[in-house]
Amino acid sequence: HDSYESPDLSEDEWEREELRRNVENEEKTIQQDRRTARNRGSYKARASSAKSQDRVKFQRKNRITAHQKDRLADYDTTSGHSENMDTGLSPWEQWLIQKTKEERVKKQQMKKHKVEVREQKEQKAKERQQKEEKAEEKRSEWLKQKNYEESLRKKLEKQRIQTETEIKAQQNMITKMKAERKFEEWKEKKEMMEREKKEQELQKKRDIELAEKCKKIKAQQKYEEWLRSAKDRPKSSQSFGYSGGKLTEVHVQHSTWSYHDTGAYPAPTFYNPIPWHPIPIPKTQKTERPKSRTRSKKYVWNPQKYF
Repeated sequence: HDSYESPDLSEDEWEREELRRNVENEEKTIQQDRRTARNRGSYKARASSAKSQDRVKFQRKNRITAHQKDRLADYDTTSGHSENMDTGLSPWEQWLIQKTKEERVKKQQMKKHKVEVREQKEQKAKERQQKEEKAEEKRSEWLKQKNYEESLRKKLEKQRIQTETEIKAQQNMITKMKAERKFEEWKEKKEMMEREKKEQELQKKRDIELAEKCKKIKAQQKYEEWLRSAKDRPKSSQSFGYSGGKLTEVHVQHSTWSYHDTGAYPAPTFYNPIPWHPIPIPKTQKTERPKSRTRSKKYVWNPQKYF
């Protein structure tokens, strides 16, 4: 910096002239772009023109020529203050140096901020990945536990159903055995009752036959006794009966007594003076239904019936 020599006036004038020409060229370019956008009349062209105009303004504001770059190359733009700020630099050059420092600091801050943001994103992504891995691990453990519990539940349910089936089959077998035993007992009891009933009926029949036989014997004995006693019994003077198949008649005091015919009806003792007449039953009158008029069919000529 000690060997720096301030430029002469001719060089400054040359730089200003070059800067002026650049500004004029840029203004011409802007005007041409505006005319093109106005001729096209589209929103996109106007937006592009405005954007190019802003870009040119920014470039014109921060434009540095090659000679100015050579002059500012020896200045320290990294520190906040420079020792040679009071040397033969114009105010614009001093402002440019200060602006460069600020932009460099700003770029460093932006770079640092980007690095911090990237690190934060990486950290968040790492934490998210760890959380997802933990969640996946917990989910796997939960699924494993759930599958184990489900298999255990199914196994216990199967065992329970099998046990209930066995118990039910055993109960059915016991019930069947009890029913068979009861049926056998009932069958034996029924057969015994049938045998007893048959024996009672046979005994009753024997008793009836014996009673009938005894009755006949007693009747025969009584009849024989009556026959024996009838010969010795005295007969009355008025006796009526058949003798030799003929009706006997007895005459007592000019009266004749005899038996009636055993097959004839006895003589009636009462006569109804009013003859019998059947009970009159009124005849039911039949209600005649009105005859429905049959509709005559529409006559249709059919010549085929005549052939």
